[in-house]
Amino acid sequence: MLSIVICTFNRNDILKICLETIVKYFPTNFTVEMIIVNNNSTDSTAQTLTDFAKTYSWCKVVNEPKQGLSHARNAGFQSASHSWILYLDDDAKIDQNLFNRVHENMKLQTYQCIGGMYLPWYMDEKPKWFRDKWASNQLAYDKLHLLHMNQFASGGIFLIHKNLLKKHKGFSTTYGMRGKHLGYGEETDLQCRIRKSGQKVAYDPEMIIYHLVPPHKMTVSWQLKSSFKMGQTFLASIGYPNNVISGFLALFIGFLQLLVFCMVCLPKLFKSEYFIQNYTVDTLQKPLKWFGAFWASISFRKRPLS
Repeated sequence: MLSIVICTFNRNDILKICLETIVKYFPTNFTVEMIIVNNNSTDSTAQTLTDFAKTYSWCKVVNEPKQGLSHARNAGFQSASHSWILYLDDDAKIDQNLFNRVHENMKLQTYQCIGGMYLPWYMDEKPKWFRDKWASNQLAYDKLHLLHMNQFASGGIFLIHKNLLKKHKGFSTTYGMRGKHLGYGEETDLQCRIRKSGQKVAYDPEMIIYHLVPPHKMTVSWQLKSSFKMGQTFLASIGYPNNVISGFLALFIGFLQLLVFCMVCLPKLFKSEYFIQNYTVDTLQKPLKWFGAFWASISFRKRPLS
């Protein structure tokens, strides 16, 4: 009935925590298998997965030699035995009610593509200025809800029917993480293609995972860098032509947002518990996404397709 797919690369210690929570809450009321895709890990991941698969018969290990999260995710669903695929990040702990909620959605079949909610969890002390909302995709909906065209589900907690993945040939390998190289857009691109075919994408806040926020992500530089990187694939992944005209439009929008946010956020600096780091992120985060889109439109350093 359900195939859980976890893709991993050099996160052995964190992966163990993820697997512990899955074992703890593993469902017994419906048929489930788990596929862990090892994407060229060079740490102790391979041995951990070998030992885990020997202990739990419902776990299967797949080795994907082509580097990249999209390659790994595609290998996962192609190896799946069941009709529903649940993608989970390898640095997440699952909520105790996750599998019950997933089971309900599979039985209802109201939607064939549903994203869940991720909330932050921390292994290190969080800086006073860091906001939980920067590490969450929590929306205003309190129950299963259709997403608008400008809203997208997260691939870190992503339930999708296998037929949809087959129909759209999975995730585009043009986008996404590749080893240690930061990349985004593969989930957005897939959802755009799904919507163009007439299917819908939904969000279920009762499908919950807790996503690790490591120290390097609790920095201003990471928040700004990730926004810029998202922007580099933003226009192309949502279907807009990635050309100079759309790029300069993105540049204009970015500067307009920057001007507005600078003025709106400035008075907050005089309030307690609002730091210069907050002001920097609040004013630059969204504009940098548009600046990234502009940079991609004029850059000649195109990423090779594979």
